[in-house]
This record gives sequence, structure tokens and C-alpha cells, in this order.
Amino acid sequence: MTDGTFTGIQPVKEIPANIRDSQEHALTLWPEIRSYIVGLTEVNRVYLVGAGGSLSGLHAAQYFLDRRATTPVTSVNSDEFYYRASPGVGPSALVIAFSAAGMTPETAKAASWAQERGAAVVAVTLNAEGTLAKAINTAFVARNGDGNQILLQLLALAILEREGQNVSAELSALTALPAATETAVRAFEPNAAKIAENMKDVPVTYLVASGSLQGMATTFTSCFLQEMQWMHAATLNANEFFQGPFEVFDKETKSILYLSEDETRPMAERADRFLEEYSGETFRIDSRELELPGIPQELRAFIAPLVFYPIAFRLAAHYAAVRGYSLEGRRYMWQFAY
Repeated sequence: MTDGTFTGIQPVKEIPANIRDSQEHALTLWPEIRSYIVGLTEVNRVYLVGAGGSLSGLHAAQYFLDRRATTPVTSVNSDEFYYRASPGVGPSALVIAFSAAGMTPETAKAASWAQERGAAVVAVTLNAEGTLAKAINTAFVARNGDGNQILLQLLALAILEREGQNVSAELSALTALPAATETAVRAFEPNAAKIAENMKDVPVTYLVASGSLQGMATTFTSCFLQEMQWMHAATLNANEFFQGPFEVFDKETKSILYLSEDETRPMAERADRFLEEYSGETFRIDSRELELPGIPQELRAFIAPLVFYPIAFRLAAHYAAVRGYSLEGRRYMWQFAY
């Protein structure tokens, strides 16, 4: 593990070979997930709990549930969840605690506290032996982050099915996702190389997004750029962009724009029109341009965030190659107690 010092410009790492395998493995957990959620006695509120990249990784599931579920859903940082101590956390609440590596102490503490309050608590993680999985009774374990994203959406689908909704179309789309992801990620490589080369030295990276892609955008700026590349970066909601941030944009400003296919696309298109006229170069990653064989048109918006996840990893890999900084380097994280 490097300390983050310059390691030299180098060829980009190959696309990981385990993306499809992890997604396919996650799909096999559907019967177990469905049985657990449908079997709950009462659920009148859902809390999605995580920290850092895991918190932003919950966003796609929250967006989907906000659009479809009648059960109220709240997404909250792990420590905020614990210290707020909402009286709604009790026997009729479902808490989904997410920690990819499974070792985030704040998330394990929050999950354990919720279980002690009588809530139904499940973990989504990569580590069956991690502190989160060991802190509670039920954990669904994926093989990598792509699998985690599927598990979160399967939990969302189970919540909808518990409400009496038909989720067969979404399940069918998820079955087609592994092959579609392979196609989309490979097709994205030239665009990833272009963005990284052009954005590698900007003073601040602004990434504008909306809707179901907001979380994936935050993961990229806060985890990949700030945490792993030590770059100044921020994700801007496409409407919040017009509530102040657009004032710092001029013809010298470069930025990245995520365009979704969900209901919030007009927000991103509005930002795109402004950027086209008043800003410098904008690098667009448009969900509509993704090659997603086997995914019906009406389900592309549901699937897109799950594809943007590996795409973000590929974009980060290209940044690491052209900047010469390993994605494993940290200045503070894991280096000492804080």
C-alpha cells in the first residue's frame, strides 16, 4: 500500500474480470432477500444507513424507493443516525446498513444500536467476518462493489413486493445486467481516457448530476478524487447548481456532467444548456449513450446507476494512470487513529 506519493505515469489497469461474476452471484441471493423482507411482521419506515462511499452508494436504491414505495424511506449517515436516536427506530422499522468493507465502526455501532431498539436490521457488505456483519443477526454478502449495488436494489424490490407490487420486470432486467455491464464498460473506455487526460490537472473538479445518478457522482468526487487522488472536487445537484454554484463558472472552467434517463433528466439538461453557453469544456457521460443490450427501454433508468458504478471505477483507473497516483494511496485514512 502506497502512501500516495507519485508512482509514475503508467498504462491503465485492465478492466477487472470479476464484475460479471459478482453481479451474477448477487442475483442468486434474491430468494433469501425476498424471504427475509416479505416475512417481516411490520415495516412502517425504512432507514438506509452508511458512511462515506457507502452512504452515497445507497442513493440509487433510495431514489428508486422514493419513486415507487409507499413506505417512507430515509437515507442517513451512520453517526448521524446513532446520535439523532430517532424515536422511529424500533420494532416497526427496517434498517439497511451498508459498509462495503464491513469495517466502518460508525456503521457497526449504528446497526447494533438499531437492533437493540427492536428494529429489523440487515447488513449489505463484502465481508462476512467484518465488524458490521458480526454486530447484527442478518447480513447479505456480495463479492465486490458491483454485487453490493445489486443487493441493495434487490432489497428495494423486496420492499415493493412486500407492499404488493409486481417487480418481475425489474428482476428480469437485473438478470440481463451482467452481460449489459460488460458491453457498456468496454465501450466507455475511450471516453474515460479522454476525460481523465483533459481533467487531470484542473484546480477543482465539478461534477453535476441529478436523480438516481447523484450518489454515483458523489462517490466519484469524494472517494476517487478527494480521497484517492487528493484533488479538490465537488458534486453539484443539477438544480442546486443554479442556487449559487454556477456563479463560479466561466470559460476557463472544465466540468463533468452526468445525464440520467430518469425523471430528473430535465434538470441535467438545463445545466447542460448553461454550461454550453457560459462555461469551458464539459465532459458529458450520458446514460442514453450507454450500450445496454438486453435491457428494455423502459427499464434503462432503473439499470443505469448500476452501470455507472463500474464506469466510475474505470474513470478513476484512467485518472490514476495519467496522474501517476495509485488509488490505494492515503494521507490520513487508516494511517493512525482519528
